[in-house]
Amino acid sequence: MLFATLLVATMTALLKTILISSIMVVLLALGDYYVKKASMLKDYSGWHFLLLGTSSYFISAFGLFWVYRSYKFVTVGAIQSFGIVVLSVLLSVFVFKEKINGWEVFGLILGIISLA
Repeated sequence: MLFATLLVATMTALLKTILISSIMVVLLALGDYYVKKASMLKDYSGWHFLLLGTSSYFISAFGLFWVYRSYKFVTVGAIQSFGIVVLSVLLSVFVFKEKINGWEVFGLILGIISLA
C-alpha cells in the first residue's frame, strides 16, 4: 500500500513537471514569435510585440523556477532545448514561411541527436 502511494505521488509530480515544462516551452516559443514579429516591422513600430515577447519570457521564468526545484539543471536544459528547437522550426516553416536549406536540416539533426 505504501509503495502504491509513493508511486502515485511520484507519477503526479512527474506529470505536473511535464505539464509545466510543456507550458514553459510554449511560452518561450511564443516569446520568440513576438520578438521575430517585432523585428519585421519598420522604425521600431513593433515595440508592443517586443513587450509581449518579453512578458512571455518573464512568465516562463516562473515555470523554470518551479521545475529547477525538482530536477537538475542539465535535465531541464536538455528537455527545454529539445522542445524549443522543435517549436522554433515549426514556427519558422509554417508561420514565417522561411525555407530551411540542407545545412540547416543537417544542423538540426545533429542538434537533436546531441540532446538525445
